[in-house]
Amino acid sequence: MQTATTTGAARRNAPANVPADVRELLTTYRLQLADLLTTSNPKLLKGSERVHSAILHHLPERALARAINPVTVGSTAPRGYVPALRELAEQTGTIGRASVHNGCAFATAGCSAACLAGSGHGGLSVDVTACRGRRTLAMLADAETYARAILWAIAREHARAAGRMLAVRLRGTDETPWHVRRFALPLADAVAIRRRFGLTIDHGDAVTMADALATARADGSAVLYDYSKAPVHGPLGLIAQRAAGWHVTASFAADRATACADALAAAAAGFAVAVPIALPKGAPLPARMLISTGGSTAALRVVDGDATDHRFTDGAAGVAIVLREKRARGADRSIADRFIVPAAPIVRLADGAVQWLPA
Repeated sequence: MQTATTTGAARRNAPANVPADVRELLTTYRLQLADLLTTSNPKLLKGSERVHSAILHHLPERALARAINPVTVGSTAPRGYVPALRELAEQTGTIGRASVHNGCAFATAGCSAACLAGSGHGGLSVDVTACRGRRTLAMLADAETYARAILWAIAREHARAAGRMLAVRLRGTDETPWHVRRFALPLADAVAIRRRFGLTIDHGDAVTMADALATARADGSAVLYDYSKAPVHGPLGLIAQRAAGWHVTASFAADRATACADALAAAAAGFAVAVPIALPKGAPLPARMLISTGGSTAALRVVDGDATDHRFTDGAAGVAIVLREKRARGADRSIADRFIVPAAPIVRLADGAVQWLPA
C-alpha cells in the first residue's frame, strides 16, 4: 500500500469526472456520485456543526430477492415487487446473484421484520427502495469498481466537510463485510482524488476501505464506524472489524437464543452494546442496564443513542447505547416485537435477563 503524494490544495476547478470504468458502472445502474451516500438523514444532522456524517444504504437481508420477484406481495409497496429493479437485473445479467443475495448474514427474524429500512422515507417510498436496490445490484455486478465509486463519494464528502471530521457508515441498512473486501486502487485514482478533493488516499493492488483512508483516519479527519450483529470472534466478527480500522458497536438481538451471552461477550471484549428499546419519545431513559446470564452479570452505563449517531464519541467498554424503537411500516408486529427490548424493569429472555435501573 502506498500513499499518493501531490502538492497543493484541492483544486475546485479540477475535473470532477470519475474514472471511465466507475462512470460506466454508475451509468449502467442509473446512479450518480452524489446518489451513493446519504447526508441528509435527520439523525445524521444532529451534531453536524462538529461532524459531517455520510451513510451508505443497500437493501437489507433478502429484500433484493423479494423486490425482483414478480410473485412477491409486500405488506407495503416498498416491501413488495419493484418492476424497475427486475428489469434492470435482467438487463445487466444480475438476476442470479440478486436472487441469492443476503445482505445481513447475522440478522434474526425480528431484526428483519423491524429493520430501519422500513422506517422513515424507506417505509413510504418505492423510489427509495429502487435506489437502494440499484446500489446493491451495482455492488453485486462489480464489487471492486463499486468500492472505488464509494471511495470517490467519500472523498467528495470529505471535501464538503470543510474542516469537520467526516464520519462514514457503510452499513446503514445491511451488513456487507467491508472490512474484508479488497480492491485494486490505482495511483491514478489517488492522484485525481487528491487534486480534486484535497484528500490523500493510500493506494495499492489489494486495499480495504480502511487502508485507502488510512491517512485521513490517522490525522483524525475521517472515521469509519458501524453497528454489527456479528459474533465477537471469527473473520467477520467484532474484533476482526475493529482490528481492520472500524469503530464497531455490537447490536443486541433480543430474539436470539444467545442474546444475553453475546452481549456479555461483546462488553467483555470492550465493545459498546446498542439496544433497541420500546420506550416512547420523551420518556426518561434508564441510567443503567444490567445483563445477566449463566451466573454472570454486566452493568452498563446507558447512553442516549438518539442524541446523535456519533458512536465513536460514546466510549466503548461498559456502555449500552439505548435506541428508541423507530417503527417500520408494514412490519409483522408479532415478529418484530421480539427484537425490541421492553422498557419493563426486568425483561426475561431466552438465555437470561435484562434489568433497567433508574438514576
